[in-house]
Amino acid sequence: MKFLGKPRSQAVASLPLCLLFLKILQPGLSHLYSNRYTGDKVIRLIPNTEEEAYALKKICHQLKVDLWQPSSVSYVSEGSVTDVRIPQNGSRILLAFLQEANIPHKILIDNLQKALERERSLQAQRNRRSLSEYNYEVYHTLEEIQNWMHHLNNTHSGLVHMFSIGKSYEGRPLFILKLGRRSRAYKRAVWIDCGIHAREWIGPAFCQWFVKEALLTYRSDPTMRKMMNHLYFYIMPVFNVDGYHFSWTNDRFWRKTRSRNSGFRCRGVDANRNWKVKWCSKLGTNLDSDPQVSTASTLRSEEPVRTPM
Repeated sequence: MKFLGKPRSQAVASLPLCLLFLKILQPGLSHLYSNRYTGDKVIRLIPNTEEEAYALKKICHQLKVDLWQPSSVSYVSEGSVTDVRIPQNGSRILLAFLQEANIPHKILIDNLQKALERERSLQAQRNRRSLSEYNYEVYHTLEEIQNWMHHLNNTHSGLVHMFSIGKSYEGRPLFILKLGRRSRAYKRAVWIDCGIHAREWIGPAFCQWFVKEALLTYRSDPTMRKMMNHLYFYIMPVFNVDGYHFSWTNDRFWRKTRSRNSGFRCRGVDANRNWKVKWCSKLGTNLDSDPQVSTASTLRSEEPVRTPM
């Protein structure tokens, strides 16, 4: 993309003003996520006994930790690895408890804000080194991913068809890539969606990588060519578009959608618990110990309440 030029003297004179606007428009450069994670820690815990595991479950519920591993507090057990994120004030209480209870633990990240800033800085450097091509080894914003989809649709029209299946709660288009050779009108299909949980950026990165590999190996790999000739792959790189955008701009660890729920103050639903299958049965969900799971998204009923994304 080229920009209209201007005389050198005018360009130099306007440089400080441009830098000021950049700082205003991109607060992440100086105050990523408004410094909301300053002092937050990520701690790894490994209970030696079931009694210690029970005590961990109890204090995790009391302190409302953000559980990173396992997927639910109900899975914390003897010998299991448990990773939690906890704010600075709560970390003092948790560390004191662990010391007193003699539960093995290790601080994986001492200051989460600094770790996020380092990650963003490295990502910016890697992007600068590969301006001419799309970089599949870094995470991308929603806008970048959608521009990438448009680009593939324009440059690989024989194998790629991009379309929208509607709009999200906040009005963003829900784009799909249909991958496969148009050999006949109807073929069996494979559905792949990524990015249901907004904060899990590796999901959309995987979907993009899969598309890249399929297009690159179509002519050289007989297996890939056979699949693309006989199947359609419907790929949705970012399922939870509103939540994914929010995780880039406001809260790095936001996981739900962004809809408003009548009768509840909490925003959004946990999208992978919003389906009419195995409702509140074997999902490993514990409403009392999973503070990140909205009550609006895990109502105990025979028929789940479908709330907007």
